[in-house]
Amino acid sequence: MKAKILAGVVLLVLAASLIGAGCTSADQQETPETTPVPETTTNETPAPTENTTIGMPNPAAVWCQEMGYGYEIRKDADGSEYGVCIFENGTEMDAWEAYRAAMATPAFVFNETADNTSVEVSLGSIVQVDLRANPTTGYEWNATLTDGLTLLNDTYTVDPHPEGMVGVGGTHTWLIEAAGEGNQTFSAIYKRPWENTTGTETNFSLVLKVVPRA
Repeated sequence: MKAKILAGVVLLVLAASLIGAGCTSADQQETPETTPVPETTTNETPAPTENTTIGMPNPAAVWCQEMGYGYEIRKDADGSEYGVCIFENGTEMDAWEAYRAAMATPAFVFNETADNTSVEVSLGSIVQVDLRANPTTGYEWNATLTDGLTLLNDTYTVDPHPEGMVGVGGTHTWLIEAAGEGNQTFSAIYKRPWENTTGTETNFSLVLKVVPRA
């Protein structure tokens, strides 16, 4: 009798285990619910393209200031702004006009062979003067221009030379605009700045006869 009862209990336990296993398997096969994730929107500013210019300085204004001239922003009658270069002699010129003139190919180029000569040029002509120099010796050109001439550029270019070589000379270049009619003079003296003028210095003088444009 006890054996029958024990056998019945074992059968009940086995049946319960099979039913539980079947439920678990069915539960595992169910697809779990998922909650969609909303798209995230950002306010980032796209990077500028290659053709976008940001903060580029005005080349005419930069040129005026690099040359040591004054530079001011003015307003015309309708309120539009424009820049002017103010030269050492007090004359003024639209900054873009001065910049374009300085970048233009000169109509005349002179060197030491033009000393003590006079040349007729048209009003507004760009004239270049090249004089040999060697600032490593302490000597330098000190140029003077009459009021009808506007200095657009003043540079020194050293001659090509092997690396490490010292005492190399070069060329001092002035770019000038014939801004006023009449006889205008470009003159220069080659001396050491700390020495007194004795009259034995090397000098250069060129008269530009500025005439109206044809």
